[in-house]
Amino acid sequence: MIFIAGITVLVAAVLLPAQADLRATRVERDRTLHTERLGERRIERYRAFLNELANPDEQTVQLLAMSQLGQIPGDRAALVAPGERGDMMLLESIEPRPEPFVDTQRPLTRLERITIHQRSRLWLVAGALVAVLYGLMPATKPS
Repeated sequence: MIFIAGITVLVAAVLLPAQADLRATRVERDRTLHTERLGERRIERYRAFLNELANPDEQTVQLLAMSQLGQIPGDRAALVAPGERGDMMLLESIEPRPEPFVDTQRPLTRLERITIHQRSRLWLVAGALVAVLYGLMPATKPS
């Protein structure tokens, strides 16, 4: 039984740091995909506005005049969203709002924390090796 427990701890000491590296790589991948999605959304919004400029309608022309020249018709008021500046430029209105990256990984378990840190990992492996050696010793015979 002690032999099996020692082998199990040794396997955990090898596999859990590799799993932690995999988890860190996945978090980086998710962060990069998030950044890429934000960039794609930004390009889509600019492309849509460029298409509107290629065939401008009355509303697009008025939007350009209101934002670039500061001209607002007398029967309208400047529309300012809460938390935004009053003199918003056109390109700032096209920019999508940045969304913060949210890490959805579960927290590390105590065993994972022990196997990741070098000093505690060394003691864990040493204890597991002692258990394996103790498990390999022959049993004593009663006299």
